[in-house]
Amino acid sequence: MARNRIPEPTGWRGTDLGICAAAAALPLLCHGAAMFINVEPGSWFTISPAIRWSLAADCMLYTAVCAIVAAPIAGVAVASARRSDERRDRRMADVSTGVGALAIASVLFTVVSAVFSIAWRFGQANALSLVLQSHLTVLSVTVALAAWGALCAAWLHDPLDAAAVSVIVALGAAGGLLVGGAAVADLPPAALAVGLTANPLVAVASAAHIDIMRMDLLYQISPLAHMQFEYPTWERACAWYLAVAFACCLGVTWKSRTSFGAFALRGLP
Repeated sequence: MARNRIPEPTGWRGTDLGICAAAAALPLLCHGAAMFINVEPGSWFTISPAIRWSLAADCMLYTAVCAIVAAPIAGVAVASARRSDERRDRRMADVSTGVGALAIASVLFTVVSAVFSIAWRFGQANALSLVLQSHLTVLSVTVALAAWGALCAAWLHDPLDAAAVSVIVALGAAGGLLVGGAAVADLPPAALAVGLTANPLVAVASAAHIDIMRMDLLYQISPLAHMQFEYPTWERACAWYLAVAFACCLGVTWKSRTSFGAFALRGLP
């Protein structure tokens, strides 16, 4: 009878708590770095409102880049820890707890960043609505990239390989279209619109009303800056990334069940 007993799934692990703690701390690093780079230390406590508002844009870009790199790694870490539990304890990993841990970490990351952004934009017209729109986009992007990292960990046996692939693809999505060269100029408008929506950096910048293509560096190296195009709306970006997150979660669930089924049939550690 004991052999036919359905294994109980594993639950939360220390990795999940560490990911959540790091997610809450990372926005402090992003916003602090923006202030350290753009403001002299002696002027930190005498920043004018105009400078504060301009710093808010830099902070959003720092936050977006941090999410693009850290979210896939977090997804890999959570998924890899559960697969390790499967092999060690011969119990099927509870995918729902992994999804819950990544969702909570994404919310913590977004909420802490939003609090800092409200402080930067204090006194600015429409500050609350702007922070809300931009950080709903940040949340969607973070959830999608974390789910993507979990999917890579589910399909690749080596966590380092999964982390490398997930981050490289995320960085490629963020930078490929921006520095694509002459080939980008030949894209049809529909393909260009999809590419801009699928670009997490552009999606977050657009939601924060940042004209990222007209920044000095991209204006010099990106052909997009000299073309007519429309930035993706924050609603469309949120829908896109939530759909990506849902698809990745389905892939993780399917792979987890099929892998554990094969593992149970073999009876191997």
